[in-house]
Amino acid sequence: GSLRFNAMNLEKKFGQNVRYWRKKRGLSQEEFADRAQLHPTYVSGIETGYRNPTVKIIGRIAVALDIEPARLFEDSN
Repeated sequence: GSLRFNAMNLEKKFGQNVRYWRKKRGLSQEEFADRAQLHPTYVSGIETGYRNPTVKIIGRIAVALDIEPARLFEDSN
């Protein structure tokens, strides 16, 4: 795959992937937020690409979804 990406779309791609994996795991935003120790409103902001999570938060999200953090940046699942 290409290493080129549009940094402006990175948050949106990340958010779409979080939503994809959350739904694949059968979790509501509230259940997922609880697992990741995040506020549901913050989770919603991440999924819409509005929020820009820190590396630490990305790690908590990956653990809550039981996936490698890199999967959250992939072009497609």
